Amino acid sequence: MSTQRATARTPHQLPSGRHGLPRTYVSNNQRERILDAVVQVVGSKGYAAFTIEDVISTAGVSRRTFYDHFSNKEQAFLAAYDLIVGHLMGSVRASFGRGTDWVDRIRRGLSTFLESLAQEPLAAHVCIVEILAGGPLALQRRADAMSGFEGFFALEHQVHRPTQPLAAETVIGGLYEVVYSRVLAGQAAELPQLLPELLHSLMLPFVGSDLADVEYHAAHERSRPVEYGVQDT
Repeated sequence: MSTQRATARTPHQLPSGRHGLPRTYVSNNQRERILDAVVQVVGSKGYAAFTIEDVISTAGVSRRTFYDHFSNKEQAFLAAYDLIVGHLMGSVRASFGRGTDWVDRIRRGLSTFLESLAQEPLAAHVCIVEILAGGPLALQRRADAMSGFEGFFALEHQVHRPTQPLAAETVIGGLYEVVYSRVLAGQAAELPQLLPELLHSLMLPFVGSDLADVEYHAAHERSRPVEYGVQDT
């Protein structure tokens, strides 16, 4: 009678032994599990406290498998950050592209940004808070990401008034600080509620107070819960 105890497997974990799956599929699955585990561990424990042992235990892979994909925990963390930001940027860019004009594009992009962070609080903690603890390479990744978001404001023909060169950097930096404070406090789920105020702040330097006020009130109305009348019985 075998004394080995069956090990519970997560849905995305491959079966042990011979399975006939393509090598590329197996490798991609392992990498995905490792990166998902990095997000879970760092999002819960913080960058300073997480270890490779935490990751391989959470991912259900061996230490050898981890080192087949990453040379150290910093490299795995940066890969996880790149993955999060890539998905986030892609979603924002897609929403931005569906807008009818620049104002509508900014509104759609900002709404998607806030909703995405709210839906994935651990990922939000990793890419907004813990990236600051990851060292020089991590800080450069953050700077690159913020520059990417500034690009949505960069085209002069899209804005309605002349702006100063630092305008985009200033509004994105301010947005980041507001989001950072909420995520740090464990309030990522509340970020979508900030859309009217943040939209007004982003719009103001580019379109002026009148249009920014209009967008604020419109966003505020859209965010109000639908009121249902009491049905007579």
